[in-house]
Amino acid sequence: MIDTTQKTLLEIVRFQLFGGEKPQVDNNLTAAIMDEARAQTVTLTVFPFLSDKLKKHCPEKFARANEMFYSNVMLNTNNFLEHDELHKLMTGNNVPYSAIKGLASAYYYPEPALRNMGDVDFLVNQPYFEKAKQAVLSAGFQIDHGEDDDDLHIAFKREPLSVWEQHRTVNGMPGGEAGVLISREIAKTVETSVTVTLDGATCKIPDTLHHGLIMLLHMIAHMTSEGIGLRHLCDWAVFAESLDSSEFAAVFEAKLKSFGLWKFAQIMTLTSEKYLGISKKDWAHGCSADGELLEDVISDILSGGNFGKKDLNRYREIKYISNRGERTVDSKGMVSQVLSTLNQKVRKDHKVIGKYTALLPLGWVAEGGKYVGYLVSGRRKNTDTSKMLAEASKRKSIYSKMELFIGTDGRE
Repeated sequence: MIDTTQKTLLEIVRFQLFGGEKPQVDNNLTAAIMDEARAQTVTLTVFPFLSDKLKKHCPEKFARANEMFYSNVMLNTNNFLEHDELHKLMTGNNVPYSAIKGLASAYYYPEPALRNMGDVDFLVNQPYFEKAKQAVLSAGFQIDHGEDDDDLHIAFKREPLSVWEQHRTVNGMPGGEAGVLISREIAKTVETSVTVTLDGATCKIPDTLHHGLIMLLHMIAHMTSEGIGLRHLCDWAVFAESLDSSEFAAVFEAKLKSFGLWKFAQIMTLTSEKYLGISKKDWAHGCSADGELLEDVISDILSGGNFGKKDLNRYREIKYISNRGERTVDSKGMVSQVLSTLNQKVRKDHKVIGKYTALLPLGWVAEGGKYVGYLVSGRRKNTDTSKMLAEASKRKSIYSKMELFIGTDGRE
């Protein structure tokens, strides 16, 4: 259940992104709304609306929020400049690429500056990966992490503020048949990318199909682990709003059904309709998602915050929710889910044990000993386990209704 502060925050975001009736804000809630906006990483969207009220009724909060706002404006400006730098660097070195997530998502906002920006993320196919890496290093960056061939990306840093991530593929790729099909489609992202100019920055971004697919995968990857924040839903809402119903269905329906992502896209769109006020999308209304499920979805998003920053327990809940490495959330009970996840971890961490089913109990003992060691050393806190289990069970129930990565034939 969302509270009054969260409800008002949603109304402000709706107004800022899509217009309509201007929301009325209780003066006593302005500070709390600003705190919630920060946790959800929608500061740039919300502060301009609240600034006068904050200045009048919460001057101390206004001073801090004003400083944070202009800090974010500076980071955004730098981010756009660096996307332009990325484009010149890659094209100058004849490296095909596509920027993903940040600027690609901002492209669909009514005002790109309303979208809080983070790192510069870009996708490069394997034949050009080393060449792209050397080009980035030549621009004054150093490798922070991710040099192994099986890492998802290489992260680069350059003082004072630059963080670039060069991706081999995208986050959230499932296992099984769905993973094979989606990998084939994601591999086309760079070759189908389009060149855009946004707030003075020229850059290549994914076309409509691949941007939508990458967003869905990214949301699932974080939702089934530490959680997503309101910024992720906003990214999806402005994207869905940019396409009329027939256009969206023509581009996405067949593909997303084969990937087991159609119902998830419908649910996130219906949530955007109900809580952010996007126009009715007929294609989304063929799904069995009632008002209770949509309320559960928005409550889950808001209770965790962006990447789980409001609830650190969410990292502990992962093993009770989704199948390790596959992003699938099925109807297993809690005990069965933990056992399944534990077996997958044992097989990964203890190769010899993992080869023989009869030896799996030895792996359970080893993992249990490791966990106890963490508790004794203080590296992991054993706090409020019962509450964590209850929350994990609730989240698992919500996500299982989304039928993630289950294709039209019912197979995962």
